[in-house]
Order: sequence, then structure tokens, then C-alpha cells
Amino acid sequence: MRHTPVIIFIVLALSLSSCASLTRPAAVVGSEDAAIARLGDDIRFHKVLLARKRIGVFYFTTLDWRIVDAGRRLSGKLTDYLAAKGGLTLVPLARLDAMMKNSAIEHATMYDIDAVRKSGGGLPIDAIIYGTIVHDAAMVTIETRVINVATGRQILVNAVRMPASGEMALNDKAELLQLYRKSPESVTAMNKSYYMLYWMKINQPLVYLLVTLNKKEMEPLKKTHVILSGKLDKRYERYRQDRPDVIRKINTLKAGVSLMERYDQQRFDDISKWKKELLARMK
Repeated sequence: MRHTPVIIFIVLALSLSSCASLTRPAAVVGSEDAAIARLGDDIRFHKVLLARKRIGVFYFTTLDWRIVDAGRRLSGKLTDYLAAKGGLTLVPLARLDAMMKNSAIEHATMYDIDAVRKSGGGLPIDAIIYGTIVHDAAMVTIETRVINVATGRQILVNAVRMPASGEMALNDKAELLQLYRKSPESVTAMNKSYYMLYWMKINQPLVYLLVTLNKKEMEPLKKTHVILSGKLDKRYERYRQDRPDVIRKINTLKAGVSLMERYDQQRFDDISKWKKELLARMK
């Protein structure tokens, strides 16, 4: 897997339950520049809520959170548009990356904003803007979200649609499009679950296994991995008694894995492969 972009871990810092839907249908425009202007003006309409906040605009991604050239271009254009209009404090992506390194904030630990708060660490930005590019036949939808980092709450969700051409004339996976049309929030939750589990397989392997092992797999584990099985039982019982927040997170991640199994087989296969690797290593 390629190095995961900074946007993933910033987004994972937000609560899994902080999703919001579009407040109105996506506006249809005729060009990329018109799309940027419409999105930028919607963001500026909320500039009172963004006053004196350090804002980071991250690379736009595809529906499954891959960064592509079009995403880099669109996020750059939006940053330039907002900067030209004035009134907002924008932090360039390169500077943001440097600020995080200087503050010793490890990107991969930011999947849990509560943990960051408890550690006393601060984030070098107060609000983020990130976008999703949805390729669907002859049209492209660009959806942006503006999020208050301190609270995890979304200030704005807006979108525009425009004709697909050139590098934008692509199609997303049919299954993902199906899920997006049904529930955009479910796609977001599935993406978050995937990247959170990617982090957990290295940093929290026992929790990873509590999420990914099903009942059929747990039974034989008691014979083939006796010590590991005991550790998992003790860990789950401790969470059940003392950490209901972790139990909720485990259940949320399980729901994300179920979505992957139905709508993104490649990612589900990744989850299963990592699970087998962990079991082999933890004998």
C-alpha cells in the first residue's frame, strides 16, 4: 500500500458519527472554473464561522479516498480562489505538513481526536476543507466538506455537478457508486474503517483482531492459539466493563468491514490478509 496521505489521518481524527448530508441538491455548472467558484462562494458564505481560524485545504480524493491529479488540481484551484477573495486564513498544504512535523504530531495517531486532546497535543489548524470527486458516466460530482477540527462538527457540506471530460471522464467502481447513491455517509464510514484498521494492524493488533475475527473463527482459535484467545477474551471483557467507547468503536468498525465485504471486495480482501498475517505472527 502506498504512503497514506495526510488527509486520511486528519479526517480519521474526526468522530465516526459526525457525518452530514448535503443540505440541498448539487448545483449543475458547465465548467471546472464555474464549479470552483460555486464551491468557494458557498464556503465564503460561512466565513463568520471561519473567522480567525487557520484553514487547511487538502487534496481532493476519489470516492475511495485515492489522490489523483485532478484532485490536486481542484484543491489548488479552490485554495487560490479563496485566497484571491480574501477574508480567510489559509494554511498551504506544504506548510501544514511541516507544522505537524515540528509539533511532533504523528499523522497515524490522529485517527482518534479524543486521544489527541487527552495527550495535550494541539493541531496546527482549526478547520479543514476536503473534497470528494465522484465519477458517474457523463457527469462528475465534486463534494466538499468544511469541518471544525476542535469539535469534529461539519460546518458545511456542499456539491456541484459538471460534465465529465478528459481525465475526469472516468467511472468509479459500480458497487461504490451504488452505495454512494444510497448513502454517501456509508461510503465515508467505510473509508474511515479501512484506514483506521490499516493503522490498528500495526499499533493495536489485539483490537484489530477483536474487530475482524467472526464467531466461527473465534472457536477454533481457542485450540490453535490458546494464549492469544485468552488475551482477546480478557481485553474484550475489560473494554465491556470499563471502556464502552472502545466497544462502540469496535462495533462501528465491524459495520465498516461488513460494508467492504459487500461493496469493495478488494479492501475486504486486504482486511482478511492482514488478519491472517497477524494470526501467523502471534502464534
